[in-house]
Amino acid sequence: MTSQGETFRNRAIALKTRALRKYEAEMVPTGSDDGDPAMEVLSPFGPMIGRTRVSPDLLSRINAFADRHTASGASEFLVPPDIACAGGDASLAAVIEDRIRRYVLMAEGVGPKRIEIDRIWVVSQYAGTPSPVHFHSGDLSGVLYLKSPEPPRDKDLNKTYISGRQAGYLNFLTGGKQRFARTLLSVPPDVGVLYTFPAWLLHGVEPFRGSGERRSLSFNARAEVDD
Repeated sequence: MTSQGETFRNRAIALKTRALRKYEAEMVPTGSDDGDPAMEVLSPFGPMIGRTRVSPDLLSRINAFADRHTASGASEFLVPPDIACAGGDASLAAVIEDRIRRYVLMAEGVGPKRIEIDRIWVVSQYAGTPSPVHFHSGDLSGVLYLKSPEPPRDKDLNKTYISGRQAGYLNFLTGGKQRFARTLLSVPPDVGVLYTFPAWLLHGVEPFRGSGERRSLSFNARAEVDD
């Protein structure tokens, strides 16, 4: 018969193991060559970035709210609770909480016991406007594209973020120019796509050329789990 003390110790060991397990990567190949034998490539390190889409209805509701602010010349403004919570289970707040819950579950193997959204805001940008590299507060952040400028010209797409591309891409950075490591991820402003990522992850937005508006929504949140 297991004693109360032994049960307590086993539970403590299980909790500690689970708390440390989230730091271990999986041995999942990201590709392989055609050699004999084939060489598998593992890329296990680095932060996870979640990518999903939101419904057209939610996009329309948030853009209708944002249109009133951009019409008066505002380029950055908060989304108030009544707008974020409008729509019940289909609200912006509910969607953000759902994505955070799923992200934490996949990243750490256990769902959060509590989610707190600190801040939601919209940023409206036009040609030539950059957003310097920065990080956010809290545990997790996200970016949702609401509007996208006209498609970039071929000569811009042939460049990279480092060489001066101006296509309005969002760029995530985890380091410098280390050999044998990929330290930069660039993603285009694809309307309806929501990215969820650690708040500490450095990121910035390059300027773009041409007409149109690059409109995005961002959030900061905290997610608590049992250690």
